[in-house]
Amino acid sequence: MPLRETALPRVGLVILTWNCVEAARRCLESVKKLTYPSLDVIVVDNASTDRTEEMVRTAYPGYEFIQTGANLGYTGGNNRGIERALSRGAAYVVVMNPDTVIANPSFVEALAGFMDKHTDVGIAGPRVFLRTVEKVQNTVLFPPGLGRNIVHWFRFRINPDFAHRSGDQVLDAEVLNGVCVMLRATALQQVGLFDESMFMYIEDADLDYRMRRGGWRIVYVPVDSIVHEQKAEGYDLVGNVSFLLHRNSVYYLKKTGRPFQAWGFAALSVVLSLVRGHLRFSRSLFRAYRELLIGHESSLIKGQPWL
Repeated sequence: MPLRETALPRVGLVILTWNCVEAARRCLESVKKLTYPSLDVIVVDNASTDRTEEMVRTAYPGYEFIQTGANLGYTGGNNRGIERALSRGAAYVVVMNPDTVIANPSFVEALAGFMDKHTDVGIAGPRVFLRTVEKVQNTVLFPPGLGRNIVHWFRFRINPDFAHRSGDQVLDAEVLNGVCVMLRATALQQVGLFDESMFMYIEDADLDYRMRRGGWRIVYVPVDSIVHEQKAEGYDLVGNVSFLLHRNSVYYLKKTGRPFQAWGFAALSVVLSLVRGHLRFSRSLFRAYRELLIGHESSLIKGQPWL
């Protein structure tokens, strides 16, 4: 006899949008396929200017919509959705990127069942496909670390697949990519939500670190979930994404009690940027690191554009 809806833990599904109306439309249409009966879909928008709000309110009136009124980044926007899910009594919250579509309609109940069975797990991440179900995206990551980053830089050039750990076995992880994760409400209430000072990038490593420090496990679960329609263009060494990855890595190392690694990471990244001839980018990094390491972190979050 199947469980009644009231017997199932309530799950909040949070999808954050920002100027991605067509990707969001594909994502939200695919969410209709989900079979979990006790699910609250919460769409949060960070002040998009491409009529995302109009599209969501018109085409998906059954989904709750939150307009933040400003670009709060991945961290702030998702936090508004998580807060709403928790206020509605969610036992678990799924955070899912808008550039995704559902590949397995039953993945939410699979993750919730795993979390129900393993009560020491604070975050569970499913198997994610990259652009096609033929390719698994690696979502089991490593946190920033000066020595580790240097070693991995060399290892990657010898074997680009050396760190691919998203396989067919349940695996305890240090960091799970935030593209699609299930968070336990009681764990969030203990350790807090995403650090909004980070805006976006490395925020998953920070939350996972706090979870592990609080006694919670971070676990990869080999359950098919979504296709991540991530753009395939090359990595920009001097754009805002690169800037935030560098800045937040130093912030993370300082925050987690490794000041010498933070200083070393900062110095090395500035030197490498100068060697590559990226003078303007180097100056931006230097200013950000100066504020982080010898100034006031209160300036960390604002200041768009960063470069």
